[in-house]
Amino acid sequence: MSSTTRAMLWDRLAKASLVEGALPEAGEAASPWFIRVMLGFAGWLGALFLLGFVGAAFVAIFRDASSMLVLGGLACAAAVAIYRVAPKSDFMAQFGLAVSFAGQAMILVGLADVFKRFNPTQFAVCFMLLEAVLFVLVPNYLHRVLSALGAALAAVWLIIDAGLFAFAPAAITAAFLVLWLVEFKFERHGPLLRAGGYGLAIAAVLTSVLHGGLWLGWLVSRGHGQPAGGEAVQWLGHGASVLVLVGAVIALLRREGLELGSGQGRVGLCAALILGLASLKAPGVAPAAAILVVGYANGNRVLAGLGIAALLGYLSHYYYSMQTTLLFKSALLAATGLALLGARLVMHRWWPEAKETSHA
Repeated sequence: MSSTTRAMLWDRLAKASLVEGALPEAGEAASPWFIRVMLGFAGWLGALFLLGFVGAAFVAIFRDASSMLVLGGLACAAAVAIYRVAPKSDFMAQFGLAVSFAGQAMILVGLADVFKRFNPTQFAVCFMLLEAVLFVLVPNYLHRVLSALGAALAAVWLIIDAGLFAFAPAAITAAFLVLWLVEFKFERHGPLLRAGGYGLAIAAVLTSVLHGGLWLGWLVSRGHGQPAGGEAVQWLGHGASVLVLVGAVIALLRREGLELGSGQGRVGLCAALILGLASLKAPGVAPAAAILVVGYANGNRVLAGLGIAALLGYLSHYYYSMQTTLLFKSALLAATGLALLGARLVMHRWWPEAKETSHA
């Protein structure tokens, strides 16, 4: 509907006393979800057909490393252009996402030929830098979330390859906390910070759930991430996760204007220390709890849901892993539950909920 037609219709409605006030600004009509799903699927299908045609027509290009790097860079540049030209089109958004993924894959394959052999450190650094550049250049929320996730997982790989696997959950969770705790201070860059925050949140969830002997054993068996420093460094990594959780609680208490020595502050720190002590033997608990606490404090249901998923996922993985006996794990979980119930009782006595006022 044109602006003239809208103005005439509004005048007729105003004369009939059906509306009043100034003409509201025109809004954008939202497409139904099934239409958006079909457009997204069509975008991926079109991109795959286009990339398949290019690959079949120029198969010789894929045999040369420099050509792969150039073609991958052009594909990523094309994705940036697609998102900037049609930022609100569902079809073009998914088309650009597929083109971007293909360009990143071609760049990594070209780098593999340049390096002549698989070097996890070099690949992780290159991939992290590539994702950081795309995170800044591509003005699409979903693409930025995935770019932040890719860069975070590349950083996790670097930590693992350095033999400091125990510090990976603490490092990623700390980066996640920094972004979400400054979310309200830099509202001008809110969408950018939130996209990076969600990517780091997903990476923190994955790192917390997969933290343990299963993933570490798989990597060590392939010659990557040999633990450095022995058991002492592992305990330091677990302690770092505890410090991250306690630091998150302290930052949230200060943000709410609560003194650390107050009743509420002592109860919050006590609960954080209980979870922290439990996470010394179950190191994925503290990062998952930190995600849950920040999500609840910020009123963000998505983050709170990710924290709950990470906590349940890690506890399930921890309980059924074969590191220690089921009797010890059951006793640890039961003791932690009793301690948290005791903390809840103390909190209820020191920090009672406000009584609801009944209205006539």
